[in-house]
This record gives sequence, structure tokens and C-alpha cells, in this order.
Amino acid sequence: MARRIAGLVLFIGLPVLLAVLAYTRLNRYQPYGTPLLNPRPAAEFTLASADNPGYKLSDLRGKAVFIFFGFVNCPDVCPTTMQDLKRVYAKLTPEEQARVQVLLISVDPERDTPESLGKYVRFFDPSFVGLSGTPEATAQVAKDYGVFYQKSQIKSAQDYNVDHTASVFLIDPKGQLRLIYGQSKIQQDPDKVVQDVRWLLKGS
Repeated sequence: MARRIAGLVLFIGLPVLLAVLAYTRLNRYQPYGTPLLNPRPAAEFTLASADNPGYKLSDLRGKAVFIFFGFVNCPDVCPTTMQDLKRVYAKLTPEEQARVQVLLISVDPERDTPESLGKYVRFFDPSFVGLSGTPEATAQVAKDYGVFYQKSQIKSAQDYNVDHTASVFLIDPKGQLRLIYGQSKIQQDPDKVVQDVRWLLKGS
């Protein structure tokens, strides 16, 4: 390697070589979200939306997909995160928006119907999709994405809270899980999230 660099210095000159190296560093994009060291195919799932009882992740190939796990009766982090995702989505051009999908997967399958989820997410943006499944399907997809959830503050069968992982996952158009955003990360700098999306849409 040292001989190769020395040869380049002799051939093109040190100033030119330094300029080339600086250009390479500047154009090696550093994502704002936490990248997976080894990107892997995002786990497939089939859940129900208000309009499609067999909604599959693989049907979104060609789009960048945000996935957030939450629930309709969530008092704080869920509406805040959905509002943050709305802000990111609104900063994209119409052409970019057509290639981006935001999904909310319910961790409260006993109360969240596809219809109630659909109404909830459309409050933030008409294009957002809410997904629900059986308790078994919910447990499986949560496990596949490393998401924790459990009931808390239980007062009755229909009156309780759900503690859950508040991360947002971003999947690239090839179906690879690429970036993860921790709680409040998107809120802190939505413009950088927009840059991440554009990076993925360009093929990263």
C-alpha cells in the first residue's frame, strides 16, 4: 500500500493526491441514523391495514420504508414520533414522497383494529399506513425487529398502557434494514433524516 501511494505521489504530484483523498472523504456519506454494520434483509411480515388484510412489507420494494412500533392509545412517545415522521415526510419533494412509506405497527393488537389504526395514522398524513395483526403475529414481527413491549398500569381488560421500544427503523428500496433511530433522534434534526432518506433513494 505504501509503495502504491508513493507511486501515485510521483505520478500525479502530492497536491493533486491530497485533493483526491479529501474529495473521497467528503463524499463518503455518514448517515445520521445508526447504521447496521452488516445490512440485512428486513424481516418480512403480513399484517392487516384498513384497506388490505394481507399487507406485506415485500410489496413496498422500491421504496424507503420507516417502521415504528406503537399503539393508538399511546399518551406521549407515539404521537410525538408520528409527528416527527410527518415533518420529515413533508420536507421531501412529491417525487421523493412517492418513494417513501411510513408504517405504524401496533403493539396493542387486542384494542387496535386496522380501522382504528388507519384513522389514527391518517391524522398525521393521508399516505401513512397503520398495521395490526393477531397477538401471535405481533409477537413474531416484534421479535424479528428486536422490539420489546408489555402491558403496564393495568386497570382492566381495556384500560392499560403498553411499554415498548421507541426506535424507528429505516429500510432501503432494496428491502435491506439500514438505519435505526433512537427515541427523539428524529425530533432533534429532521433535516438530517431527510438527507438519510435521499441517500438511500439514490442507492446509497
